[in-house]
Amino acid sequence: MNIKRNQVFCINRKINGRIFKAAERFSLRIICKALLSGIFITVLLAFFHGCQGKYEAEVIRAGVGVMDITPEEGFPHYRGISTGVKYPLSARAIFFEQADEKGAILVCDVLGIPGDLSRSVRKFASEQTGIPFSNISISATHTHTGPRFDFSKYKNAGYCEIIEDDSYISHLVSGMVEAIKKAKENAKPIEMIAGIGQAEGISFNRRFLMTDGHVRFNPGRLNPDIVRPVGPVDPEIHFLLFRSPGELNFEACLSVYALHTDTQGGTEYSPDYPHYLEGNLRNLFGNQIVSVFGMGTSGDINHIDVSRPAEATRSGHITKIIGETLAESIYAAVPAARHLKPDLKILSKTIYLPLQDFTEAEYQWALESGSDPIYADREWIEGRRRSKILSLAQLRKEEAVQPSVSGDPWRLPVEIHVFRLDSNTAIVTIPGEVLVELGMELKERSPFLNTFVIELANAGISYVPTLRAFREGDYEAINTRLAPGSGEDMIEAALNMLKELHYDFSR
Repeated sequence: MNIKRNQVFCINRKINGRIFKAAERFSLRIICKALLSGIFITVLLAFFHGCQGKYEAEVIRAGVGVMDITPEEGFPHYRGISTGVKYPLSARAIFFEQADEKGAILVCDVLGIPGDLSRSVRKFASEQTGIPFSNISISATHTHTGPRFDFSKYKNAGYCEIIEDDSYISHLVSGMVEAIKKAKENAKPIEMIAGIGQAEGISFNRRFLMTDGHVRFNPGRLNPDIVRPVGPVDPEIHFLLFRSPGELNFEACLSVYALHTDTQGGTEYSPDYPHYLEGNLRNLFGNQIVSVFGMGTSGDINHIDVSRPAEATRSGHITKIIGETLAESIYAAVPAARHLKPDLKILSKTIYLPLQDFTEAEYQWALESGSDPIYADREWIEGRRRSKILSLAQLRKEEAVQPSVSGDPWRLPVEIHVFRLDSNTAIVTIPGEVLVELGMELKERSPFLNTFVIELANAGISYVPTLRAFREGDYEAINTRLAPGSGEDMIEAALNMLKELHYDFSR
């Protein structure tokens, strides 16, 4: 009996042991599965979180702001005293924001942007919007039917002091700042496409080799002494269109083209051909679209075809044709345009360009308006030379950096901006009226497939000629304040910035 009881106990222990071990293995499997499931769920959540983070990082917000900056009739005009308003002048801003990066591009219907005006408006806008000062770039459309104004006495004034002043400057500054503020307020998620159209037959290089071996700018239509133009034209119109995700209609267009805005003529205020560009874009894309036009490098480019009589390119008539041609060129290029994968990054750098020198004798000559002429056969050169010497002296007093070593040139600090929109698209803003070859070289050598180059930004430094144009002489070389080689230096600096941002993207 005891033997049987012991056998049963042993059998039961074996059975219980097997059951325990089985249970133990089962428990371990459950625990392992639970752990593995936990790890899987954690990894899955991390993956989705990463995807969400990536999606959020890719979302870019943008907005456009437009403000009227038209002076009253009778205010000084580029060509004298204004006689009215043909079309209103405006300040147009685009605001970009992605993650922690934000910036703005402002373009105004004025001849140029003095350095003091740019610095003041950027400071005021930064204080009121939180956009970093260094991430705001301000340029001019260079319209020759815009106002003539002097900002010098306001350069140290505060925002409230300026806008409370009963002057055009108060209207201008408040309009510029408000355009940036409105652009930020209007910002929302967008999708962008960018492309390059071709607008040929409306722009011409104005520098020509003549039969006497000299180079002349604007030598006159049908002039028999013209041999050939000495520079190229840039027929490319770069454009950026954006709209709300899922929408069909584009809400804004930034475009850049190299052609002097001096086609309207007269003494009425007008934005020149950018006005007709916007009108024709609305005909093609709908009335909801807002056009922001940036001036391409057009220091030696205008609308005059010297091989045709004056009637073919008369003022006003040609203005409408240019606006139509540019809008149609953008529209035709949309099917080939690229959708951007936004990766916003903004870079600003200040470089120091050497100024031309002048002697004490030249300075005294410039001060004495009745002094003996140097260029007896070309009075306009006489006036330009005198004006340049006086402005160089003023730059030394107010903006230029004094040389540290005897014999070195005075240098002018100028700022360059690069806005990277994605791995293939960038916007560069540079100061001065830059000769077209320099802009074309920058675009050709840029690591970005589509590089917008906007001139006349943040400083009034007059013309930026090529080394060859300095050797050839005439209008642009006579007017510039910069020493030879400055244009090439500026392009190299901008190119290095583009490479820096492109390298940063590809890491």
